[in-house]
Amino acid sequence: MVRHVSHLSPWQRYESYDWHVQSVADISNLDNLRDAIAAAKADPRPSMIKVKTIIGHGAPKQGTSKVHGAPLGAEDLATTKKGFGLDPEKSFFFADEVVSHYKSVTKRVEEGKVKHDALLKKYKTAFPDLHKQFERQLAGELPAGLIDALPSYNVGDATKATRQISQAVLNEIAPALPELIGGSADLTPSNLTALACSGDFQKDTPAGRYVRFGVREHAMAGICNGMFAYGMLRPFCATFLNFAGYALGSIRLSALSKFGVIYICTHDSIGQGEDGPTHQPVEMLESLRSMPNINVMRPCDGNETSAAYQVALESRETPTILCLTRQGAPIVQGTSKANALKGGYVCSDTEGAGDVKLILAATGSEVNLVHEAAKVLAAAGIKTRVVSMPCQEIFDAQSAEYKAGVWLNGEVPVMSVEAAATHGWDKYSHAQIGMERFGASGKGAHLFEKFGFTVDNVVKQANAVVKYYEAKSVPNLLNKPVFENFVTGH
Repeated sequence: MVRHVSHLSPWQRYESYDWHVQSVADISNLDNLRDAIAAAKADPRPSMIKVKTIIGHGAPKQGTSKVHGAPLGAEDLATTKKGFGLDPEKSFFFADEVVSHYKSVTKRVEEGKVKHDALLKKYKTAFPDLHKQFERQLAGELPAGLIDALPSYNVGDATKATRQISQAVLNEIAPALPELIGGSADLTPSNLTALACSGDFQKDTPAGRYVRFGVREHAMAGICNGMFAYGMLRPFCATFLNFAGYALGSIRLSALSKFGVIYICTHDSIGQGEDGPTHQPVEMLESLRSMPNINVMRPCDGNETSAAYQVALESRETPTILCLTRQGAPIVQGTSKANALKGGYVCSDTEGAGDVKLILAATGSEVNLVHEAAKVLAAAGIKTRVVSMPCQEIFDAQSAEYKAGVWLNGEVPVMSVEAAATHGWDKYSHAQIGMERFGASGKGAHLFEKFGFTVDNVVKQANAVVKYYEAKSVPNLLNKPVFENFVTGH
């Protein structure tokens, strides 16, 4: 069988989508470009304008890489200025016609503002409630009572995946937050991000607030950056946590630009199961945590999921990644929304006489795992503290006194448990249970057993850590020297 492949140019591809595609052969004639832009504005279809340019046009080295990678230099700069009819002896000079043009633009904009303010005043009189909403969104403020409406949960409530809790929280806040708009990278049934209060954003339904981004994580995150930059909108987008790798460039731009985009990333560990190692995130948590100005939230249950949404909604200058489970996550004894807002906190101290011998720190679904292991250890006489760490970045920002209280002044050995790479945990823990390889194909529960995320293995490793430090001093991780000014470049 012979397969005939049609080799379409990028432009023919967009023509096949029925876009309005134009070509401007001579970009040096700006009138040609202006005409093309006018035609694009007049056409109701999406438009793309193809232009042909010469890099470094007008410079002696035009058309070569040399004009791109290095300064022109005084001689070439003078030659270029002469070619454009400019005085080569003048620098930082604005011709009278340029100054005049910008003054006319300034006048036009100021006149437009006067008209806008008058129209807004009429709008306020005619629609006072909508005007209040307009001002609130313009200021980036949340509606009164929205945060208080985030749900809390109790031990014994129905066991649900945190992606299911997220679905409930998202649909609880969406009706009260009309600026919330977003969608999924073709994973809506898995991410559980559909908005019950709104239909899809489409050509014929422009009031829809749910976007079908398609399988394009990088573009999806880039579109959300654009919506946030435009203002008055609060965009969210969703995919599997492992596929955040496809969007890292745009996520990094969110962090760099101080755009509070909300990223909903489900299927957050090997516990997602049958799709196999290609879909199971191992290194992604550490990859995201290493990025400046981003909050990576991995909640363990409903209470921490509500806290994650509070962090996301209140962090307008910091993007938030919500890392959510596919598998069920019961409400863990000792969790609370208020405590989770500190990034890390004491979830429980097992009962028993004497001092705490071991601290178990975990995130996500593994918090319940270590909670159950702590019960077994306590029954064997090893008093254990459980620390939940839904967000390392927020925990690191807490006071030294608070962190010392959580870690018992650094005098007790800590073992971390997270179904992901162990990298990064050495700043908190003396031993780690984590992933040292990619995952595998199989049911989530079977994979947790295969890779040692079981009560039996946590207890076994915990006993080993306690025994190891019986006759040794515990390295105090709180006393690591921190050259803050040097590290931050201050």
